Amino acid sequence: MERINLENIDIARLEEAVVVFYRSNSQEQAITHEWLTEAEGSPQAWQFSWQLMQLGKSQEVQFFGAITLHAKLMKHWNEVPPENREELKQKILEKIVQFAGGPKIVLNRLCIALGAYIVHMLDEWPNAIEEVIDTFQNQRIPNVKPDVQLWIMLEVLTAIPEEAQVIHTSVKRVTLRAEVGKRVPVILQTMEAYLRQQMNRVWDAEAYSNMIRAVKCVGTWIKNIGYSLEACVTITAVLLEVVNKCYWPAVQTGDGCMSADENELAENCLKSMVNIMIQPESHSYPKTAFVLLRMYLDSLCEITKMEWKRDNDNEDIIVHIYMLFVSAVERHSSLLLSGVISPDPILPITVNRMVQEILHCTDKPGIYPVEESCSTMALAFWYMLQDEVFAMTNEEHKRRCWEYIKPLYAHLTSILVRKSEQPDEKSLDRWSSDDLECFRCYRQDISDTFMYCYDVLHDYILVILSAMLDEAIADMQRHPTHWTKLEACIYSFQSVAEHFTNDTSRQIPNLMRVLNEIPYEKMNVKLLGTALETIGSYCNWLMENPTYIPAAIDLLVRGLNSSMSAQATLGLKELCRDCQLQLKPYAEPLLNACHASLNAGRMKNSDSVRLMFSIGKLMSLLPPDGIPKYLDIIVSPCFEELQAICQSDGKTPTARIRTIFRLNMISTLFSSLNTDLSEEDKEIQIVQPVLLVMQRTMPIFRRIAEMWVEELDVLEAACSAMKHAIMNLRSSFRPMLQDLCYFIVASFQTRCCAPTLEISKTTIVMFYREEGCKPYMQELLREFIKHSFKLFENTPQQNFSNISDTMEAFFGCLAQIVKKIPQALEDKTLAYDRLVYYGQRCMTLPESGAIRCGIQFMTHFTIQSRNHEHITEVVLKTGEQTVYFIMMCVGYLTPRSQVDKFADIILAFNKKYPAELAIWLKTVMSVPHFPTPLLNDAEKSRYVSLIIKEKVNKRLLQQHLSEMAIKLRGLTEKFQ
Repeated sequence: MERINLENIDIARLEEAVVVFYRSNSQEQAITHEWLTEAEGSPQAWQFSWQLMQLGKSQEVQFFGAITLHAKLMKHWNEVPPENREELKQKILEKIVQFAGGPKIVLNRLCIALGAYIVHMLDEWPNAIEEVIDTFQNQRIPNVKPDVQLWIMLEVLTAIPEEAQVIHTSVKRVTLRAEVGKRVPVILQTMEAYLRQQMNRVWDAEAYSNMIRAVKCVGTWIKNIGYSLEACVTITAVLLEVVNKCYWPAVQTGDGCMSADENELAENCLKSMVNIMIQPESHSYPKTAFVLLRMYLDSLCEITKMEWKRDNDNEDIIVHIYMLFVSAVERHSSLLLSGVISPDPILPITVNRMVQEILHCTDKPGIYPVEESCSTMALAFWYMLQDEVFAMTNEEHKRRCWEYIKPLYAHLTSILVRKSEQPDEKSLDRWSSDDLECFRCYRQDISDTFMYCYDVLHDYILVILSAMLDEAIADMQRHPTHWTKLEACIYSFQSVAEHFTNDTSRQIPNLMRVLNEIPYEKMNVKLLGTALETIGSYCNWLMENPTYIPAAIDLLVRGLNSSMSAQATLGLKELCRDCQLQLKPYAEPLLNACHASLNAGRMKNSDSVRLMFSIGKLMSLLPPDGIPKYLDIIVSPCFEELQAICQSDGKTPTARIRTIFRLNMISTLFSSLNTDLSEEDKEIQIVQPVLLVMQRTMPIFRRIAEMWVEELDVLEAACSAMKHAIMNLRSSFRPMLQDLCYFIVASFQTRCCAPTLEISKTTIVMFYREEGCKPYMQELLREFIKHSFKLFENTPQQNFSNISDTMEAFFGCLAQIVKKIPQALEDKTLAYDRLVYYGQRCMTLPESGAIRCGIQFMTHFTIQSRNHEHITEVVLKTGEQTVYFIMMCVGYLTPRSQVDKFADIILAFNKKYPAELAIWLKTVMSVPHFPTPLLNDAEKSRYVSLIIKEKVNKRLLQQHLSEMAIKLRGLTEKFQ
């Protein structure tokens, strides 16, 4: 659509656009949306909004008229002359009456519009809320049904606190909130009176609808405005009464299942009580908080008791009751602990009742999330409770609270083992993939909660878990197909593994014995998977207890040849990493087992790649003359396949996948194969196997780079392999340095991209200082810069976002080089002024990575510049331009969330060029309307002074820049 003429908006065309917007596909909607938004913001919208709401128009057109009116009231109140405000009110009220019969979507938006009007008019129309209540509650509107009048009143009242949070107004938000807050008592009294009135009546659909609105109104006022906890006791009593009236008649008669209306009303009552209990100021009323906790328990515990079963019909209400309990105690956690140690006999009883309820919530029968949906919400409470106890400063109080929670966490441990049981084969048909993923996340939360139990129970947790393990084994002997309980016990041991390294108790040896004796072939394969993961978790313990390593190896090898090879390769990786030296006697047979598993071809690519880490660690243990054999049988096939792909020159999708797979295998091997395992070994000059491999295979790497130059992920895999070789070999890589430089430069000549930039940086940082390597590194740095410049120069500036990933990588790498190898700046042949020029452009891109790396380079370059005269000249020559770009970015160019990053470069200037920065800033900011016209000269001058003054405190400078950005972008009202 062409640009809208704001002087003369054609109503017919506007209506047509609205219909297109609401009834067309997303592409047409996007085009129309921009046009309609512009129309909505125009001054003419005050007129056409009423025309669009005329009777006879389509519902979509009427609705657009209503939302336009609301948008104008919310954002453009300043356009309403004071003398027209009364007329505006009357017109809104007339429209509300006109649409009382529907459509309700239009009526609802008109009610919200009246709410916004009332918020603006609180000073001029102070009794607005009382008048609205009087008019609609006492049914003073003729020809409108009583239920509808009540509906209108509730919609208007509910809108007021929400509108107070978002409308654009010259009144400070805190002042407005206080003014609206004066009306809370009348709102709560009105809602309470209405709900009490309904308690002795039979509720039909209209009654439920309006009661739900009344309850939501209470919650909205409390949430957005707040009210003293003491004054909320009576409304809480009414809300609890409503919940019980929704629940008990439904359960005691009929099929025992609450209707949708009953559920929705009860849930909203419980949500409103949560809002009451978690108000920011609620901690100031500890006595009232205890009163409310007792009220909740007295009123709701019979319901939780009745519904404490799996697959219950009224799960929704139970979820919201437990949400209330958990929210209340999390908000008042210190109050809860003060109740434990209180001399008042009633308080410890209340605390104990509430904690038992949360324990019941955690222990809800059934498996989450298919058979129950409550238990997950209680897990955060158990972290909070022990954390609060250990944070107590009074040692005596801490001791008493710890004694109180120890039996709770012992009980909780046994509950968590049960709750972590997986669904068995019989029930799995009820589970969707989403359910299984949800359960996986839930089990991870349980695993974290076991750690909190350990914090309270210490080694005693092993006693509890071992007893449950013995029970599970006995149960499995009676019922050989019952594997879920045993699997959950093993998973529980895995969850606390990190705490037990040099443990001398008998429980872990017993666990290791059990893991090797289980007849996995008769069990669900998931049991083997968990056992393999658990072996991996106890590798630190195995390092201290090496006699158990052979049995662990046997289990892991069994896993390599099963469908649980992912868990086996993970466990073996951890064993080879943590217990490498202890594996020396078993290295050859284990390598043979790994080779056999690779050759079998059953593993996923990712598992084969991971297995190469273990192969590298194991090969490192062999005597030098034993390594070539395994390089030949395990590594050679990788290079042979790569060679074959290169020779065939067939760039098929399959060839690409196989190339990446083989490169990843080699990369992983290079990361772990290192024969320098100890100081004694380093005295014997042995040629590292990785170096031997690299010397033989460098031509293949060059060919891969030529062949796959357009495929970033292939280049990434090749560069990753070489980077691991460099990082592993370090100075031993020197003989290959020339070949590597040829490879990199050849890659640059065909394509400059992030992977080759990254490997260049790694090489330069590692070898620049080494004698004899510096000339190569200087040349590599020149090529690094030259080929990057070539890419930048061949890309139009307006398209720099298309190469932002390369610009990000280039300046990120260069920042590290300048920071770690500042002597690289001694080379006067480099085009430093061009580096600064492109660094400035990089900072101004919209992509956050490019902004960050551009600023990092400019910052480190500025910091190092004073040590080199030729660099100082560049900074002095370009400084004003850099400051210009910084201010432009702060003013409007950069996403606001990224503005505070510019503090780094400003601090660097202020540290190294304080006098010059002051001049540059004043010069740049003296330009009229720069960076935007929204900052006057006095404010500009103030911010310049604040920025110049801040030489150390980065946080404060970030604050100044963020404030400045808000003002320059005209967002002050939004952030009041």
